[in-house]
Amino acid sequence: EPKHDLALCRKKGLTYESVIRAHVALTNLETGEIKEQDVYFGQIPRITEQGSFIVNGVERIIVSQIVRSPGIFFLPNTSIPGKFQAKMIPKRGAWLEVEVDKKGLLWVKVDRKRKIPVTMFLRAFGYSTDDEIIKLFADQTKDLEDNPILKTLEKDESTVEAEAWQGVYRRIRPGDLATADNAHAFLEDLFHNFRKYDLGPIARYKINEHLGMKVKDDEKGRIFRIEDFIELVRGLINRNAGRGEGADDIDHLENRRIRGVGELIQNKFRVGLL
Repeated sequence: EPKHDLALCRKKGLTYESVIRAHVALTNLETGEIKEQDVYFGQIPRITEQGSFIVNGVERIIVSQIVRSPGIFFLPNTSIPGKFQAKMIPKRGAWLEVEVDKKGLLWVKVDRKRKIPVTMFLRAFGYSTDDEIIKLFADQTKDLEDNPILKTLEKDESTVEAEAWQGVYRRIRPGDLATADNAHAFLEDLFHNFRKYDLGPIARYKINEHLGMKVKDDEKGRIFRIEDFIELVRGLINRNAGRGEGADDIDHLENRRIRGVGELIQNKFRVGLL
């Protein structure tokens, strides 16, 4: 229970809060003895009957936010009029942005860091030969005079998966020593570890709807799938060639969602525990 009551907190400028203690058992693997103890885990403000919190004597409430919904978006490219860029935003994890430059090369940015050729990124996730990559986008590029995939392949210095892992790793973490194993483990952790990358149920639903897929909303369907990324690049090539729909309207309410009070507190609580 909270140490001080509401009136005292208001008067003395205190926080109306409870102490969190976790009951933890520590097992000694050598002797087999078990030590149990209540461990202090910090404090957490308590909600009052009115739905407010009293922090340092001031009564405050938490307001729901309207934020951009996670999912896949096609937006106008600010640097090249008439062209588009695409974003893939998860609930938590690394953002991916795909864009075309003035020379017609396709680049992907991971978490707004340095640009990686799209072909290198695809190679790092299992499409190891040039022919496989060209075949993936054959339908989208067959009528184009300028094939962005061929142009990007010319610029791409990697030829096998291991080189692609190292190339991607060097761009995301410049200055670190990149061995193939290191780089592969890093990419797996960044994109295929559910604790670090989760599209979330909303994004999974939106991507299924946007790209006409039927991927289940389970742990496998919510980590990064290279198939989603391929569809994203296909959509971008089509839009840049003047086919398909235009840009998505970010301000439209169908592309926004509400973060409720519970979720906002949960996010902060997660940070606190970490």
